[in-house]
Amino acid sequence: MLSIQEFLQQLFPSLSASTAQFIEDKIQVLHFKNNEVAIKPGAVCDRVYLVVQGGFVCRYINESTETEKTINFYLEDIHPFMACVDSFFSQKPTSCELRAICPSTVWTLHRKDLDQLFEMDKAIFNFYNAQVISALTEENELKLKIIALPSEELYKYIMETFPMVIKKVPSKYIAELMGISAEWLSKLKRVTR
Repeated sequence: MLSIQEFLQQLFPSLSASTAQFIEDKIQVLHFKNNEVAIKPGAVCDRVYLVVQGGFVCRYINESTETEKTINFYLEDIHPFMACVDSFFSQKPTSCELRAICPSTVWTLHRKDLDQLFEMDKAIFNFYNAQVISALTEENELKLKIIALPSEELYKYIMETFPMVIKKVPSKYIAELMGISAEWLSKLKRVTR
């Protein structure tokens, strides 16, 4: 695992020493146990997270109907920048939870510090915008596939496009995302081997 300084040097080779120091001073390193919740429904997500080890699922939780639905995955090698999008941008309480799917480490930065960082360095602002656009585009593409494809084709799409999800995310959450039972997912896995 890279240090914060090494990570910054890789992404932004020309980052000023003062900006690098600001980031190092403001970033918090958090560790989560398997199944530990980072954000609960009803909380305001006022931080952005970078998954540096492990992974999380974002799940929509409707307490009145007792509905739980996986809507996204955040792993160190796919969508590593994580937040409850419904809350982070609006600063209203979220309807989602961020749950660790294994022991995980994240770097987190408070939204007010992120805003200050954007004012300090345009390259970081541009990088952030590119990451947000990429994540939203990928998430939209996946949602279109969930709506349009039968479960067999959807599973093949996930296997081909996001093999790390199949390897790292528990089947329960993959089945939730696909809108099928864990038993049906198990049958799909046997058929597609």
